[in-house]
Amino acid sequence: MSMTKYMHPRNIYKTPPNFKQLAIDYPDFRQHVKQELSGKVSIDFKNLEALRSLTCTLLKKDFGLDVQIPLNKLIPTIPLRLNYILWIEDLMEISIPINETRDIKGIDIGTGASCVYPLIAASKNKWHMLATEIDDNSIEFARNNVVANQLEVLIEGSDINLSLNVTFISNCNILVQKVTKDAFFDHITNEYDFVMCNPPFFASHQEVIFEFKSRKHSRPRPKNAFVAAPQEIVAHGGEVEFISRMIKESQTIQTKIKVYTTMIGHASSLAPLKKLLRDVDVVSFKQTEFCQGNTTRWGLAWTFCDIDLRKVPETTLAVQRKQKKENTSFQYQITNVPETVTLNDVHIKLQDIFTELEFDFRVKQTKILYSYDIEAKKNTWQHQRRKRRAAQRAGNSSNDSNESKSPSMDDSGIETLGNQNSPMNAGVERTTELIEQMKVKSPKKRELDDDEGYYNNKRFKTGAESDENPIVRRNLLLSAKISMFKDANNINIELSWNDGHGNRDVLHQILQYLKNNLKL
Repeated sequence: MSMTKYMHPRNIYKTPPNFKQLAIDYPDFRQHVKQELSGKVSIDFKNLEALRSLTCTLLKKDFGLDVQIPLNKLIPTIPLRLNYILWIEDLMEISIPINETRDIKGIDIGTGASCVYPLIAASKNKWHMLATEIDDNSIEFARNNVVANQLEVLIEGSDINLSLNVTFISNCNILVQKVTKDAFFDHITNEYDFVMCNPPFFASHQEVIFEFKSRKHSRPRPKNAFVAAPQEIVAHGGEVEFISRMIKESQTIQTKIKVYTTMIGHASSLAPLKKLLRDVDVVSFKQTEFCQGNTTRWGLAWTFCDIDLRKVPETTLAVQRKQKKENTSFQYQITNVPETVTLNDVHIKLQDIFTELEFDFRVKQTKILYSYDIEAKKNTWQHQRRKRRAAQRAGNSSNDSNESKSPSMDDSGIETLGNQNSPMNAGVERTTELIEQMKVKSPKKRELDDDEGYYNNKRFKTGAESDENPIVRRNLLLSAKISMFKDANNINIELSWNDGHGNRDVLHQILQYLKNNLKL
């Protein structure tokens, strides 16, 4: 499935490149295109030279960059790289005060031969970039690409391999620096606004093979050719260990870099990495999706500065649609309300219902509108009929128990039910015990499905009793808003979550409860 429609909203490649026009404008690209019988112009994505030509052509057309990339190194896909850059822009908007005007400085860890992130960042946004790399051949290509585009920097000192104090000037934007494998940030002497990284995704060369990593044999094979140097795609422990080292080192220098970011290749890597971020006590962190073509990647950002990264707006259309669905409110209209029934009458009945449901609620009142902020710590609105039957059965069982305690005599004068040592009672007790064990081992499906109305709530094991209701342990199960106003002879009621997000089923259940109990 194509993910193009889920790209960052500012990504220019949401409208795919016109290969026909590119072939007309760029002769080097023209030799790699082919025209199908239908008239459609395309390229062979299995051909490495065609892929490289497409990347270099897009960089030239959209960013004015002349770039050389060797065929034995990673060929970057520009839509994905631009998605990452645009997300960094969003992060910078909330991390740098509005009234503070200054140059933004960033670091690209493992810049590769193309030096694509610093080149796009410098040409598009005029950011000053420090690009680090460990491979000598990649460093040579990266430096040549920087010089070819006149984006080199002034360096104080003579040995590029040393940790130098870099002075950035207005017309000089990029420094490519060699580093060792041992550390990510040992060479950092200045302060930076962000760091970005496209880490090796795999733990072994075997994982790179499609048949090895495919979850299903029916899964479609990759449409693009793939080539990269070993150090670009494989690292000991894979991306989890690589990024974990990066997180631990960031804990050492903390606020020297405002925002740390990395790309992630596998969704399964997010959970352990976010757990580590909590362990190192970051101030805040944020994840996102990079959607493009037939590929999805993920982004993870964290900070030790006083910045709430959670405020960064979601940009992918998939997340926006999910939020829109969650934000949908529920409305209910009571029609043909008698003229003698006032809005205050309905308000009194609603208050009685809230009290019965054990809601904490606050009321805001105007002449034409009542607004309620309701909160609940446990589910009291679902399965009311079942709860009444259970209470009734409990009451009957209590009465039966009291009656059974009085001793009775059979015709022979022998105590039966009242005699705990009688053979008959021993059999009854054993039968009752077996029945109770069967109930524990084989609960009814209806009992299993009864999750107190809070669907999809995962029950994590804790040190508390195993049968403790997990929802009761939550500080707040429900925080919603109810608005009510009268329009002609109709009473209109609307339910929505206070923060805009929440389980739709819960609101629907409460609305149904109001429908059943709000009789006018």
